[in-house]
Amino acid sequence: MSDTQFDDTFFRLTSNDRYSKMVQRVQQGHSIWTLADEQGCLVIPLNADQVLPVWPDEAMALHWAEKDYPDFKGLEISAADWLEKWLPGMTEDKYSVGAAPNMAGECIVSSAEEHGHDIKTA
Repeated sequence: MSDTQFDDTFFRLTSNDRYSKMVQRVQQGHSIWTLADEQGCLVIPLNADQVLPVWPDEAMALHWAEKDYPDFKGLEISAADWLEKWLPGMTEDKYSVGAAPNMAGECIVSSAEEHGHDIKTA
């Protein structure tokens, strides 16, 4: 199965299912991916929130970025760094997590604190 077919299948899942898969991935000790350029990570303003989108692998992140963010590259975040550094820093800075947005941009958005809680208790 090609990466595109895998991406398309994953992106057709419900937002809740994609969120669950992201939580499971971190619980299993796997890295997750976000997008970054020379200025830093892609953060998307959504109403009053600043949202960092993340995906379970680099191919999905890059596939999502092709149209609107072609200059962004994948940035790998280890599960340990996500839990120990990123989520506490994002909580302090009041950033939210956008778990695996689909091609229409739909996803579960949660505070970094809530996301960390879900990972530790799910």
